[in-house]
Amino acid sequence: MTEQRVRVVGGSQEPPTDRSIKEIVEALRPQLQELTQKQVELAKLELAPVGRKAGIATGLLAVGAVFLHLFLVFFSLMAIYLLNQVAGLPLWVSALIVSGILLVVGAILAGAGASMLRGLDPKPHRTIRTFQQNVEWFKGQFRG
Repeated sequence: MTEQRVRVVGGSQEPPTDRSIKEIVEALRPQLQELTQKQVELAKLELAPVGRKAGIATGLLAVGAVFLHLFLVFFSLMAIYLLNQVAGLPLWVSALIVSGILLVVGAILAGAGASMLRGLDPKPHRTIRTFQQNVEWFKGQFRG
């Protein structure tokens, strides 16, 4: 098996030499490892604000779901009291008012959370762009 040799020009301070691809890759390995670590750090940095917003939106959705659940409980109680009316102001009217308020609050919170989630862009655009640039640079190292 013969070793393929390429002539590397530019990109370093050394004069052009005939080195094998294996030698070039071995020379670039520490830089590639550092570059990969930096890319991962950049992705984490870029995605942290999106994660925080997603957490807030999820919290709003959960709170909205609790209010909607309470609405169903009060609506059920209203149906029971509707069947058994009380003298004076019927209890079902009171339950209807309370459940209506809970419905409005729950719907507003759930709508706000869903709106926030729809507005999030989870792609790490800077990381993708720099990674593509690094791939192009790496490919350029093998071109003469």
